[in-house]
Amino acid sequence: MFAVLATLYLLAEEPVQNHQQQDCCLIVEVHSPDEIDNQWVQQTLENAIKEEFGKGLTLWSVNEDEAFQYLETDPDATMGALNLSKNVSAIWNLARIV
Repeated sequence: MFAVLATLYLLAEEPVQNHQQQDCCLIVEVHSPDEIDNQWVQQTLENAIKEEFGKGLTLWSVNEDEAFQYLETDPDATMGALNLSKNVSAIWNLARIV
């Protein structure tokens, strides 16, 4: 039997700077089994983002359309990946704010 995967999209409430010191929107796409507690996912992700970017950020849940609107404005967005656990992974994108 296969677990059903859920995809969550989260957006940082404040801009994050990329390596060129440009203000960017942080968008995170999380893939996890459907039965995993979303609060645990969000808290674990916020902790991992703090380690990755050196500052604590509050993440807000958005739908897929909203997430892709941000990504469409910067097709060359910086990307990275985080493994939150054996079954939960996240892809983050820094899309320049234009």
